[in-house]
Amino acid sequence: MPRVRHTCAVAVIALTALSLPLRATTTPPFARARLRPQSPRVATWMAHGLTRSPTLRALAERVERGNVVVYLEIAHTLDPAMAACVTWMAAAPGARYVRVSLQPNLREAEAIAMLAHELQHVVEVIDHEEVTSADTLAALYARIGHRSGPTGLAWDTLAALRAGDSARLEVVRGA
Repeated sequence: MPRVRHTCAVAVIALTALSLPLRATTTPPFARARLRPQSPRVATWMAHGLTRSPTLRALAERVERGNVVVYLEIAHTLDPAMAACVTWMAAAPGARYVRVSLQPNLREAEAIAMLAHELQHVVEVIDHEEVTSADTLAALYARIGHRSGPTGLAWDTLAALRAGDSARLEVVRGA
């Protein structure tokens, strides 16, 4: 089975008004304050992942204890060479905001693996309070990551690769 690339782009999403509402969805039973699925499909991937992957569950719990709010979305415009990515949104007193974007064509096991991969990146942001903008996010990955992807504009970390691989194995093996 071909392996989907694990890449995480550190890109700027310029939001001219943070007050613009994101699409509301029905709150799934696992919903927490910091993890915010933006579609029923992502909510389902997250719910199934939380029950099937101890790795994803541990990362989600860590995110809930942090100060980063994560919007989880399917992105039809995501670079086809990327399965998923984290992008910076904004910082406000007491919280930082990022978006996790996922390819729409992922199968559930791969989507769960990508959620774990990207939530590891969110944990990396949580662990680095100095990350308060797209520029400081890029600087973090220049220090702790390695370039990946065909454009060279994406970054990754060994911890995120491992998290995704662990979650994939847990789902496939039925852990």
